Amino acid sequence: MPETVSFYMFFGHRGSRNPFRLNNDRTIALSSLLDSRAQSEAKMNYAFNEDHGSIIHSKAVLDQYNAIINGFDQKSGTVAQQSGGYLQLLFSYNYPLERVRPQPLLVLQPVGKKREETIVYLNAKDSGRILGPFPAGDYLASFGALTALGGKYVPVTIKNNETSELNYVLRPDNIISGYVTTALKPENRTAGMPDGNITIQSITLKGAGIHRKLQILENEDVDVSIGHFIQRIDSYYKGNFIFFGLPPDEYELFIRAKGYDPFVQRCLVQDSEQAGHMYIRLTPELQR
Repeated sequence: MPETVSFYMFFGHRGSRNPFRLNNDRTIALSSLLDSRAQSEAKMNYAFNEDHGSIIHSKAVLDQYNAIINGFDQKSGTVAQQSGGYLQLLFSYNYPLERVRPQPLLVLQPVGKKREETIVYLNAKDSGRILGPFPAGDYLASFGALTALGGKYVPVTIKNNETSELNYVLRPDNIISGYVTTALKPENRTAGMPDGNITIQSITLKGAGIHRKLQILENEDVDVSIGHFIQRIDSYYKGNFIFFGLPPDEYELFIRAKGYDPFVQRCLVQDSEQAGHMYIRLTPELQR
């Protein structure tokens, strides 16, 4: 497209439970949908709780599309039946100087409507940015990052052709997270497929005054990426696990899976630095 043409990026984040596929919208891998080059060039990025097919006829997506189109109609003098409004997002980091600032996201949930939230991905330097347009209405706004607490379910009203304001302070939230797979020999792996399907029995974390056992989520309809993120609920889903809100300390991570040796690893949580996402290969039990 010519450089003078601006565009808005829409994508769905509701993926497939098929264990032989990467995280996706049931058809396309999210890694391609979230390409940083496309995001940086877009005027706004909107993510919806839809998959590759449902995004085409989603009411939330159509409302958002109409808000953008009608905004252009108004600028050109055309009368529109429905328009939208904007949000100015102000935020700061209450962080140690040496700690990396995570990239936050804003979740807008229309009041009284389930699974119609819109997600806006942001950069650490986006404070003060005006976002939108969004369809006019009442929303609950949640703001944060995987490793930062902001605020959840803040009421906000978006009015046509007006700009509402949201203010947040982000505070560090220490987590331990990782991905569990199997240590298959190269000759036993299928080309282009992940390392295998694992039935997790339990994932437990123990430390000083801490003893947590993860909720193992198997339901296709569970919205892990949004609901659990906002409420900071420890969970395991499609090979990925996460523990939120951990005080600085040394912990022991225990993983048990059907047909595999128990896994134990020591994990260090520090205020000055967030631990990296772990990649854990489980060893199959010896055949007896």
